[in-house]
Amino acid sequence: MPFYPPTDYYCNELAPLDEEICSLLAKRKELSDENPGFPNSDLISKWSRKFGLNENWLRRMFAVYLQGEECYQPPVEPMGFLKFIPVLKSVTIENFSHTVTYMKQYSNASIVYVETELIASGRFVSLGHAGFELSIAPEYQCRQEGGSGSGKIMQHSFVVTPPLPDDICDVEFQLRVKPFPKDLEFQEVQFKEMIVTIK
Repeated sequence: MPFYPPTDYYCNELAPLDEEICSLLAKRKELSDENPGFPNSDLISKWSRKFGLNENWLRRMFAVYLQGEECYQPPVEPMGFLKFIPVLKSVTIENFSHTVTYMKQYSNASIVYVETELIASGRFVSLGHAGFELSIAPEYQCRQEGGSGSGKIMQHSFVVTPPLPDDICDVEFQLRVKPFPKDLEFQEVQFKEMIVTIK
């Protein structure tokens, strides 16, 4: 979405201070290795009292402005389809089978497809709801593009930039599973938070 400043006024005396804020943000990004986490409530309360700032405003600032700069990067849309590449790398952990089934190669990106299956008997047993994040290596950005599923199987697709090599024998895929709150209406096998390495 385009950004429109809320006013055309700016106090130029603030420019050195605003530049210092930008410098501190860059330093914070470097020290955290772009994985800053979130300050706990005690720290935010302490800083609120120390600097005379509203606690909720501070919490919102950390959540919105410091949590993930990548959220503001324009998403890369795959262009120039090249080929399908079968992958079929799989691992089974605690009755869950996670498989990287195949990927689509584009000139500017790859789309990786991951299937998760619950290995359990019973007609009314189904997968619980969860969020999935894919990571590969620091030089690759992974963005979830879509997902679907029902019963005991879920499929997710992730756009990876820059494109992965055609030969991915040595590539490891890490799938982070983040379970949603349990739905009491159905009998479900809930996910546990974990990082899955598929070799």
